[in-house]
Amino acid sequence: MKRAHGILILLIAAMMTFSLLSCSSAKVIEERRLSHPPTPTGWLDESGIPSYDSSIPIFYNTGVEWNQRSLQLIEGAEEYIVISIFLGNLYEVSTEVWDALIAKMHQGVRVYCMIDSTSYFQTPPHSSRIVPAAFSYLRDAGIEVVEYNPLSLNQLAFIPTLFDRDHRKYWIIDGKHIALGGININYASLAYPPETGNIDSMVEFDSPGAITQMLTSFVATWNQYSPSRLDVSSFEVPPTDDLATKVWILDHRWPSSSETTTLFDAVTLGCQEELWMVQGYTYLTAALKERIANAVRRGVKVNVMLSENAGKANYQSAAYYSILDLIDAGATVYMYDDPNKAFLHLKLIVCDDRYTVVGSPNFNFRSQTLSRELAAVFAEEEVAAQAKAHIDELLKHCRVVSREEALQWRTTKHYLYHLLMQVYG
Repeated sequence: MKRAHGILILLIAAMMTFSLLSCSSAKVIEERRLSHPPTPTGWLDESGIPSYDSSIPIFYNTGVEWNQRSLQLIEGAEEYIVISIFLGNLYEVSTEVWDALIAKMHQGVRVYCMIDSTSYFQTPPHSSRIVPAAFSYLRDAGIEVVEYNPLSLNQLAFIPTLFDRDHRKYWIIDGKHIALGGININYASLAYPPETGNIDSMVEFDSPGAITQMLTSFVATWNQYSPSRLDVSSFEVPPTDDLATKVWILDHRWPSSSETTTLFDAVTLGCQEELWMVQGYTYLTAALKERIANAVRRGVKVNVMLSENAGKANYQSAAYYSILDLIDAGATVYMYDDPNKAFLHLKLIVCDDRYTVVGSPNFNFRSQTLSRELAAVFAEEEVAAQAKAHIDELLKHCRVVSREEALQWRTTKHYLYHLLMQVYG
């Protein structure tokens, strides 16, 4: 117990060091580029983030919408289905998806699912009841499934390995369609409305280049954990005509890459007029606070939307602590209170009514370091308009948080949860 406590202290110390160094780095970068600031996508280009020709994405802004579309994609699949998600569990609503995949497998379609081992410890919102993970159900049916970073006794000898989690959510169908965002295959992602689950989004688009990149990533990760080896050459990606825009794909794996940090740099230091950052909760690092403050000092109007209902008390306590930091950095903080008390799990950024980010990264230390993350960036006014329309709908149930209210959440309890959730959340 003492050893685990010591390791946690070391992790928190490493987190704080990382934040300070990142903050200093952000200042240097900004000073160097202020005279000719690049656009967010210019920033990505300069940072070596790949871009590909793409169709205009289609947004699915509820679990029900995405669930219906995912079943259509499964039904239409002819060659293969590749799915990588963070959480995969057995509920009535998610079992419908699993059963559709099993039926398609029996029709001769190759089906591959990669799911994080955290799925073994999931509970419904506002409940302590652990629900079954989908691993055994899929394996017994004959689906090829891999656990990302399987939990084992060996990891207790080096606890930091437990924090290596795959937080990405993406689907690839026949090399023709790719979808990514924040929706898992579990109750919380798929049950809203009418029941109280998460509010979240997925975007679907066609892009042979992006699909090839993510198939390569999927195969490499699969082969790390499965004795059944895959070869990326076995997944055909047909060419596609009429690709009207571009997409930048950030596939984050620290320390080999720090693409989530690059993303936050691009949107906060590259934004010129207005920035919207929508997130369920934030455990704000010093570096990200400074990036937001930098944007405000340049005259950028920064808006951050958070969720009134975090689902679990420790998440909520940790997130509320950071709100004062956001306000003091100059941001306007909106608190979304869903009529059904659903959790706003959305990860969405809109910059200057042109640049749109959809994906899995949270505004926290974990997404900048420990977790695998995936995000797509579009530089298209049409796409930004779709995202802003969704934000406008959410604003109907928002209130602005005052500094006086935020001060109430600067307690010792909130601070301790804040430190813990930087690593855990």
